[in-house]
Amino acid sequence: MRIRSIAWANLKRRKGKAAFLIVGISIGIATVVALLTLSRLIKDEIGTQLDQFGANIIVVPQSNSLSLDYGGISVSGVSLDVNQLKDEDARRVLDIPYRNRISVVAPKILGVSNVEGQPVLLAGVNFDAELKLKRWWRLVGQKPAQDGDLLVGYDAAKRLSLIEETADGQSQAVPVMPMAEITSGGGVHANHIQEKAFRIARDRVQIGGNEFRVAGVITPTGGSEDQIIFGSLPRFQKLLGKPDQLSMIEVSALCIGCPVEEIVKQISTQLPNAKVSALQQSVRARAETVNRLTRFASAVSAVVLLIGGLMVFTTMMGSVVERTKEIGVLRAIGLRKRQIINELMIEVAAISTIGGLVGWTAGMLISWLILPYFSQSGLKLEIDPKIAIGAILVAVLIGAVSSVYPAIRASRLDPSEAVRYV
Repeated sequence: MRIRSIAWANLKRRKGKAAFLIVGISIGIATVVALLTLSRLIKDEIGTQLDQFGANIIVVPQSNSLSLDYGGISVSGVSLDVNQLKDEDARRVLDIPYRNRISVVAPKILGVSNVEGQPVLLAGVNFDAELKLKRWWRLVGQKPAQDGDLLVGYDAAKRLSLIEETADGQSQAVPVMPMAEITSGGGVHANHIQEKAFRIARDRVQIGGNEFRVAGVITPTGGSEDQIIFGSLPRFQKLLGKPDQLSMIEVSALCIGCPVEEIVKQISTQLPNAKVSALQQSVRARAETVNRLTRFASAVSAVVLLIGGLMVFTTMMGSVVERTKEIGVLRAIGLRKRQIINELMIEVAAISTIGGLVGWTAGMLISWLILPYFSQSGLKLEIDPKIAIGAILVAVLIGAVSSVYPAIRASRLDPSEAVRYV
């Protein structure tokens, strides 16, 4: 009789034990498959969303600065060979090979102007790109819809008496984008941040002899935006006497999965007269957030697999004790130690393979059922053959490793042990 035949006969005779092992292995594999599948999908989604919040690459005009010092007295530096950025440069950023990794290109013109007797910093922007870049902004009012509309920072609006506090204490601010709630880096919910309650008192303001409409006021951000008046890029370029010129270009690159340094290099090649730099702190923070999620899923998976392996080990040890008579008889009729080990390992390999298949199927089903509760962008579950193959291999490996000692112990049983059961 072949060893394989003995193994299959034992599996058929011990269906309950085999089913118990299959269930145990499949639960472990299903948990791991679900965790890894969901973490991979959610990691990609979170990475993409994080990359879309704020700029991580800044493009500014390149210049050579000369610092002057005489007799210990520093004199204001002199900038030489200043190269101006143009509107065309913002469009050329999207000509790089990694253009599909660019999420937002937000050109800006900056300048100071006298607004109703007070100097105020103006920023000409493309509102569609700017609002997509600054998704954490919350507005009282509405988004700019016309060329003469403005968004005003809270401090600037207060200085110009464009707003007044409301008595009810409730803010009417709304997000600039219809999106899910945003969690700040410090773990504070953006929608739970205490906001100042105010309303727009007047919606007209004179800048450089031109009348503009205040479409909305940005609630306090604690950043430079609070001091700035944002307007249409072409309109402010004309107002500041800098037609077709840009002060800077902010770029949001999808850097999860690709090196930001390579994107910077490609933009620098495309714009040789500009200084391109990556906000390394921002990039590292986003990558670290995604890596933490991956490490957490891996740690939980390792614990689940360890528990599954211990269960297989315990069951196999019990099986060896129960089958002392059978193993002793097999040894008595001439089966060698290696053959006993092979017979037990064939049983475990068959059980582990079935458990791996069942576990992978169950894990994918669980992922499909609960994915909508974790995804905000409608991620679709895709079957990855690598995960299926990996699940089966891991199941077989766990079964084999957990059964090595019990199988060796069984092979060392003395044939005389069978006499006790005769």
